[in-house]
Amino acid sequence: MKWTHKIVIFLVIATFAIVQYYRVNGNRVVTEITPDDYKFMATNDQVNNGASTSELSYENGQYVLDCELKKSDYPWPYCGLSIHIDPDITRGLDLSQYHLFRFNIEYQAEGDSRRRLRTYLRNYNPAYSVPDDEYTHKYNGLEFSVDGDGGVIEIPIANLQVMTWWLADNNISLEHSAPEYSNVNMVEFATASGAKLGHHRIVIDSIEFEGSYITAENLFLGLLFIWVSTGIVFLLSELNSARKRMIIAERRHHHLENVNQYLRDQNDEFSEMAHYDELTGTLNRHAIRDWLGVQSQYVKLGHSKLTVLYMDIDYFKSVNDKFGHQMGDDILREFSMVVGRSIGTTDKLVRWGEEFIVFCPEVGVDEAQMKAEKIRLLICQHLWIHGDPLTCSIGVAEMEPHRVADTIERADEALYQAKRSGRNQVFVSH
Repeated sequence: MKWTHKIVIFLVIATFAIVQYYRVNGNRVVTEITPDDYKFMATNDQVNNGASTSELSYENGQYVLDCELKKSDYPWPYCGLSIHIDPDITRGLDLSQYHLFRFNIEYQAEGDSRRRLRTYLRNYNPAYSVPDDEYTHKYNGLEFSVDGDGGVIEIPIANLQVMTWWLADNNISLEHSAPEYSNVNMVEFATASGAKLGHHRIVIDSIEFEGSYITAENLFLGLLFIWVSTGIVFLLSELNSARKRMIIAERRHHHLENVNQYLRDQNDEFSEMAHYDELTGTLNRHAIRDWLGVQSQYVKLGHSKLTVLYMDIDYFKSVNDKFGHQMGDDILREFSMVVGRSIGTTDKLVRWGEEFIVFCPEVGVDEAQMKAEKIRLLICQHLWIHGDPLTCSIGVAEMEPHRVADTIERADEALYQAKRSGRNQVFVSH
């Protein structure tokens, strides 16, 4: 399986898993407002010269605000609860990715059947807020009713509005008149406007905000970006691979033209000479016969050495079957050219039936083995005209005071031992 296929399969599985996780629970983030992390404070109208009083207590894990709304010169008596997010009033929570304001609340009001409260998410922005003047911190809020004994109330944050009296009193420009939740520094609850005088009790059990790690739109845009980027990478990779294949094909074409021209020139020259093999241009048996007789006598008299390298192309029949006999003939010519260039000037390369033999005078078996290994490596590393790699097996035998035919037979046996041992190796007959 190609690496591109593996990546596509991985992306399909990953995309499906991400979407399913997102649908089930991957998109929910909840921030709780607890007394362990934030400061809870009672508020009332005394800061505006009113007479109302308020007291905040913590009972059984609940915050309880008891207050008395009293008549005074201040025309809008109130009391409430303010939660400061950070000791530094300029720092708050970024709730811009949150969509739900949820709290568990109870409310009792003496002689007031409306049972209405106000809540504010106060936002600090240095463009319109002053640290020492809390009234300049934006009021994002609304008024709501508490039914019966109270309970959990969920308010979509999008339903909150900026209070018009705050906009007017602070002369806020149109640019900053919309709700804003990027730096909420206070969360507040208070009695509603027009609340009746008397005792009021607000009990808060929990406060939390629910939001999203990532919106569905951004998630799918991100997945789309990944898929498009992957497609572009695949396209560029394929274009680069095609360019490389074209370059290799052009080089191979030029190489084949050079090899074929060389082989044609050599074949024209060698075909005129009876002592050379017509197909490969190497020496044939007839050309080497007298020379072998002389070398044999030298060896028998102890005046010289002679070593035989008997070699054959591995799996050459399958090459013929795959590429045809014309290509096979071209490969044999090129094989003889590669071997011929790698041997010494006194060595003799001979076409010996279907195989090749290199006769090495004045060379012992150890040196001949090294020479055979060199030839084998050259064959492995050569760029062949049909584009596939080739290997060869080589049998090595040093002539003893016997007939040349016996030495060739021993080298032939070593060759077939090399083939039986896995091919592409040199085997020495001792």
